[in-house]
Amino acid sequence: MNLFAVSGNAERSGRRCRCILAALCVAALAAQTAYAGGEEKMPGPRFATFLARMLTYDSNLKKRAGGKLSIAVLYDGKSPASTTQGTELATALKNLELARILDLPVETLAIAVTEAAELEKAAQSQGLDAFVVCDGLEKQNAWIRKVSEKGKILTVGTSSTQVRAGISIAVYLENGKSKILVNLPASRNEGVAFGGELLGLAEVIQ
Repeated sequence: MNLFAVSGNAERSGRRCRCILAALCVAALAAQTAYAGGEEKMPGPRFATFLARMLTYDSNLKKRAGGKLSIAVLYDGKSPASTTQGTELATALKNLELARILDLPVETLAIAVTEAAELEKAAQSQGLDAFVVCDGLEKQNAWIRKVSEKGKILTVGTSSTQVRAGISIAVYLENGKSKILVNLPASRNEGVAFGGELLGLAEVIQ
């Protein structure tokens, strides 16, 4: 069964898909891991799975995406740590191209962030719908958000610090448990409409 695809009657299938995904997210959020206490990055493959599930809760996704869902991993090419994280996440997200999310084909790519104009140009030419923002881009955060708001592009982080700084949503590990944090005003500014099912699983910044 393809948990990322919605086929047949779109509304009925969409509800069924979201119910399945909600159950899976609840189970994952309750699961213990081998990580020590404190906040940790989620491994790439698991992050990719959570991202795919979270995207299904955006009721504006099809309107924002058009005929294809394009996800870009943003990293700082001058930072070895940021580049390593970007490579890991881009590799993990590549597997999503084998699936469909809300019946949309998926395309993923990685972008070494340099300046706002170049990012905006890439967002327009590639039709980007989501930015996965790596560590090391704190100085670029303000204009990444400007590009995302202008282009109605969802920003996704890997830590609570990013969300508190204006990124829309992040998934990470806290004390060995999976956690979702949502910045609701930021997500709305990006044209995203997360449903109550996801918000019920997440910590929400109003």
